[in-house]
Amino acid sequence: MGIPLPNGKLAMWLFLVTEIMFFTGMIGVYLLIRNGQPTARIPWPGPQDVHLVEWVGALNTLVLIVSSFTVVFALYYLHHNKVKQAVQMIGVTLGLGCVFLIVKAFEYKSKFEHQILPGRVSEKLDTPQGVKFLRTVEAQLKEIVEHHKDSKAIKKCAELLDYIQKSPSPSPKAVNEKIRGTKTILGEDEKHKDHIDLPEASKKKSPQEYTKGILEIDEHLHLSYSIPWGNMWASCYFAMTGFHALHVFGGLVVFVVMLVMAYRGRFGKQHAYFVEYTGLYWHFVDIVWIFLFPLLYLV
Repeated sequence: MGIPLPNGKLAMWLFLVTEIMFFTGMIGVYLLIRNGQPTARIPWPGPQDVHLVEWVGALNTLVLIVSSFTVVFALYYLHHNKVKQAVQMIGVTLGLGCVFLIVKAFEYKSKFEHQILPGRVSEKLDTPQGVKFLRTVEAQLKEIVEHHKDSKAIKKCAELLDYIQKSPSPSPKAVNEKIRGTKTILGEDEKHKDHIDLPEASKKKSPQEYTKGILEIDEHLHLSYSIPWGNMWASCYFAMTGFHALHVFGGLVVFVVMLVMAYRGRFGKQHAYFVEYTGLYWHFVDIVWIFLFPLLYLV
């Protein structure tokens, strides 16, 4: 007596098991790296440190959840022989998946613009990386001063560029603080810690008295800055979200195939299993993102 399960569904579940192991391993490695190496003194980058916006991640989460509902509605309509409505729901699912990838593309664009990429982040400014960091920032400041006349932070950009160019030995750390602001370096819970490398007079001030950095004034400027553990974070981020985006794209290709079949009049109730198996895959993609969203955007 065979398994009371269609061969196609069994094959899909076996495939999803391999996918679950793949993403479980990837997320597990991320958790080990994140909790194994960073310290209280040099913590893992938070969302605000790497230009991740929580509401954008939440929007993408909502988009995928809604798309899971629409693919279920497509299957429901097919079971009731309402092919036209089923095709409409497949089209909506395809559109929502495209919205997800477009939002992700804009996020990737932001990472490239701010040089938050594997191997491109300057983490230790007291090493030869500091000189490279200064040259990168100098080139970015020249671009901003020449082409962003309406920027709110243009005056500070010009002052920082003048400091780098005219100072006999510009400090990479000072440049980084002018970009990010000293608030991000000295928090309320850290102001009495001895490891903060600030003058004694500065340590007595409250965090609110510290000056804002250029990026705090105008966050849309494309300026590089130092991010401890930034290269490792970027590697994990692009690996996890990149593979997930590839899986989303794969699902969209299948939905396009369905729509082409419908356009040619070759799609009907007999393809309910086709939609059901694709729906299982799409739900899996949704669940993976529900894990990735809090790990990357909220903690």
